[in-house]
Amino acid sequence: MFLYLIVAVAFLIYFWFKKKHSFWKDHGFIYPEPSFPLGNLSGIGVKEHFSEYVKRHYDQYKNKSPAFGMYLVANPALVITDIELIKDVMVKQFESFHERNFYVNKKADPLWNNLFTVGGQEWKDLRAKLSPTFTSGKIKMMFPIVAEAADRMVEYLKHDTITQRELEVKEIFSSFTTEVIANVAFGLDIKCLGHPDNEFRRVTKFVFDPPIWYNLKNFLIFALPDVAKFFNMVLSPQFVTDFFMNTVRDNMEHREKNNIRRNDFFQLLLDIKNSDVGMSFNEMAANSFIFFSAGFETSSSAITFCTYELALNQDIQDRLRNEIEEILIKYNGELTYDAIAEMKYLDMVLSETLRRYPVIDTHLRKSVKEYKIPNTNLVIPAGCPIFIPVGAVQNDEKYFENPQKFNPERFTPENIKKQIPYTYMPFSEGPRICIGLRFGSMQAKIGLIKLLRNFKFLVCSKTLIPMKFAPNSGFQSPFGGMWLKIESTK
Repeated sequence: MFLYLIVAVAFLIYFWFKKKHSFWKDHGFIYPEPSFPLGNLSGIGVKEHFSEYVKRHYDQYKNKSPAFGMYLVANPALVITDIELIKDVMVKQFESFHERNFYVNKKADPLWNNLFTVGGQEWKDLRAKLSPTFTSGKIKMMFPIVAEAADRMVEYLKHDTITQRELEVKEIFSSFTTEVIANVAFGLDIKCLGHPDNEFRRVTKFVFDPPIWYNLKNFLIFALPDVAKFFNMVLSPQFVTDFFMNTVRDNMEHREKNNIRRNDFFQLLLDIKNSDVGMSFNEMAANSFIFFSAGFETSSSAITFCTYELALNQDIQDRLRNEIEEILIKYNGELTYDAIAEMKYLDMVLSETLRRYPVIDTHLRKSVKEYKIPNTNLVIPAGCPIFIPVGAVQNDEKYFENPQKFNPERFTPENIKKQIPYTYMPFSEGPRICIGLRFGSMQAKIGLIKLLRNFKFLVCSKTLIPMKFAPNSGFQSPFGGMWLKIESTK
């Protein structure tokens, strides 16, 4: 009887999955055939990165349907392939798609209840509070903090035992951005370049490069939010939550007790807290955390992939270095905010880097109500996760000729005017566009300028050609790290 019971339960589970996996057929959408029990996720994280899976099926279906279905284990999700539908989701019909479909355990996981994850009125209120902190003037005040950290990175790389040899540069650039964001988001003047055992760097590495078992747990939380809610699961382990919460509390109390003011993001949060608008301690901690998370990974990734392409394209690297030197002559050799604004080719090179390797390769939305796709009989059901395949669109030959070629000329003023709207959106688009894009861009540019003034980047025996992404990374990250050779130019 026990054996019969096991067989009966197994059959019930199997047929339950079969029923769940008929969702897109019942709704009339095309979809790649799912497998039991992971749906369309078998192989993702092991054989290929999620962005590579999306790109493969985007290319398969883009001329057949405005969207295709897929299954996150048993839960249905939709990947959009049509640019007009992307525009509808991100801008024109924003009220129907304003959520991001993140499960957040507000009580047990307070760091994730932030501007990036929340939706509805809570998001509107928080966005209104934070928007004034990201004006050009406020970002400009943080310029010296970034420049000082970049100088420390250069001095570290000048050491005789480092230059003239093959280097894993991603860790170095990550340490640079960790120092910057720790300073502006938490008021901590840390030194983690050359010190990978630094506590702040150790904690952040766990957040962005966790063990496989933890990646699997967070993957299940994302794919099965109802299960995560039932078991009261959290994205951050307790030691990560405690570390960031204590850091924010200690810094807040220290500044207020000693009447200390600094030109950084944390000070701006303190000012909001003490204003009529107000901000709770948990809101301060959560949004310091997401500012750190977004600013750390985006800029380090942009610098990493940019130096990779510059190493592969020496003519572009030489032209960019010449522009930097020519403009800095006008500023007596001093790097300033205004000097960077004049570096048009630098902006083109960074834009092309973000086209080829968007840091967030797939933007996420959720339908909050049914939406009929114009000129079709297809209806997006309420509560459905929506994937915007940024990496696939930005590397589609339909919109960018010879997309695998690194070509900054795509971003001349004349060529930008020719671009089809919503085919280039590395920072998202619409009301939920990245609030910190100015800061991220400034940080990446300062890092690149300081690096190129002092070093030449070259490929080496370990350089990935062609690029291969680490399958289990949450972002597009080079498999095995980014190995390059650097030579001093001075």
